[in-house]
Amino acid sequence: MAEVRYRAMRIWWVRAALGVVFVPVSLLMLGSGVMLLSTESVAGVLGFLLCLSLVLFIGLVWFVGTRIQFLVDDEGITIVHYVRTHRIPWERVAVIEQSSSYWTTGAAVVVLREPAGRRITALATTDRMMLYRGENPFDTVRAGNAPRYPTLAAIEAHRRWIAAANARMQGRQDPRALH
Repeated sequence: MAEVRYRAMRIWWVRAALGVVFVPVSLLMLGSGVMLLSTESVAGVLGFLLCLSLVLFIGLVWFVGTRIQFLVDDEGITIVHYVRTHRIPWERVAVIEQSSSYWTTGAAVVVLREPAGRRITALATTDRMMLYRGENPFDTVRAGNAPRYPTLAAIEAHRRWIAAANARMQGRQDPRALH
């Protein structure tokens, strides 16, 4: 099992906080739906279905909306977006950059070797997610383009992997390399 060097989002507390809000609202909606269903009319059934669909939508937002993560370990990078998960081994990583675009400022961007130049942005590492990661948002005031902690962790792990791969190719064991 690879040692996790950096984890950008610990979502359990975000899900718990949202659960404090969403569970009572969902129970209230289901209770209202059951009351509408007891009217034994078409409008009651439609009202129940509307309440049920709203509760399902709340559940979908609750789980999918809090899904994003960024993990750096000895074997590669795992980027979890809202719907898709990217597991990228270090062999496929060409370079790790930091985004400077408006919406994803500060995000770690993984540039792949194959397909050449494909870029995957880790949404969990944007400046907008700093508070969720437990980082100080005022820490970036020192330099707007300075690498953020997630990007630095990914770059350092990639350098360690490159050092280990070079040491293996030369037939020696590098003390700074992985494992």
